[in-house]
Amino acid sequence: MLDQTLIRVCLIVGSLLTAGFVLRRVRLAKVQIEDTIFWLVFSAALLVLAVFPGIAYWAANLLGFISPINFVYIVIIFLLLVKQFFMSIRLSQLDSKVRMLTEQVALNQEKVEREKLDL
Repeated sequence: MLDQTLIRVCLIVGSLLTAGFVLRRVRLAKVQIEDTIFWLVFSAALLVLAVFPGIAYWAANLLGFISPINFVYIVIIFLLLVKQFFMSIRLSQLDSKVRMLTEQVALNQEKVEREKLDL
């Protein structure tokens, strides 16, 4: 019983800290809206699981997990891996854009240098 209470308290504290940190970063304009939505939904899901542990028990039984905490850990790990995958995609896109912009700047600088020499 103590283990379940401790886990619930940890989930509640973790979700509230996550929401507070994300909202603080939003206020400082240091995070994009898409990321904010993900983290707020993530912390809300943790809060729901902590307040209503029956959901974790039901889902664990439905999916064949021995313990509800195993289900919670697997869901958390899965969601974070999905988030990491999408962040990798976005990083690759930004890297391509930076490369293209660098090439454009280099070409523009070369053009300016040639114009200076022609004058």
